[in-house]
Amino acid sequence: MLVNRVWLHHFGAGLVRTPSDFGLRSDPPSHPELLDYLATRFMDEGWSLKKLHRLILLSGTYQQSSEENPRAAQLDPGNQLLGRMNRRRLSFEAMRDSLLAVAGKLDRTAGGHPVEIIAPAFTPRRTIYGFVERQNLPGLFRTFDFASPDATSPQRFATTVPQQALFMMNSPFVADLARNFVARPEFQARAAAEKKVEWLYRVAFQRSPAKDEIKLAKEFLAANSDVAGQSASPPEPAAQPKTSDAKDRPKPLGAWEKFAQVLLMSNELVFVD
Repeated sequence: MLVNRVWLHHFGAGLVRTPSDFGLRSDPPSHPELLDYLATRFMDEGWSLKKLHRLILLSGTYQQSSEENPRAAQLDPGNQLLGRMNRRRLSFEAMRDSLLAVAGKLDRTAGGHPVEIIAPAFTPRRTIYGFVERQNLPGLFRTFDFASPDATSPQRFATTVPQQALFMMNSPFVADLARNFVARPEFQARAAAEKKVEWLYRVAFQRSPAKDEIKLAKEFLAANSDVAGQSASPPEPAAQPKTSDAKDRPKPLGAWEKFAQVLLMSNELVFVD
């Protein structure tokens, strides 16, 4: 059963589609011989989860593309035979950690007490150390399908709702990370706009941008700034008497910061292909 849950974690669905039920009335495994092989090897290798993860991640099955194959889709609509990789959105924990890592802010310190991760003074600690109150789960957690800590749940369900996109667009947390992304010394060291765009793509997506993407990036920057090469927010207006509302109002994003936020909220960053 544990091997099946590890497989579910990496592929979005287990070899047995009912992860908490291996009874006679449960769904049969799609690949019974493979499940037996993995379970036997797991035991032979000292019940090592690290070795099990390595075996799965280095397999040709895991490294397949998620691109649709019309013939395979006709024969196996549910992709139970794994003719391609299942496209999956990152869990809330993995997504938040990825955003922090791309912005160069992820705190990789191991161990310690849980911390509040959604308070306005945002912590860069890994999400696994986030404080969870069983009786009062924050709405943000529920928005991204975090399982209820107050009940048994065999697996998380994946939903796509407007609140997820609205969080990426309007959250001060994401805006702060966009500012940190373009404040990184490696970005500031590049003078040409094209080189800056290439660096942002390599860090965010681990690939170089296509020519069309560079062209669109330049058009976006030109539309959002009088000077497309600027890397900071527009200058602040002359000093005015501060009110409580003005003090709490977040500083608007500059052209490069807006572009960085576009990359942070893109499907390519939050989905595993």
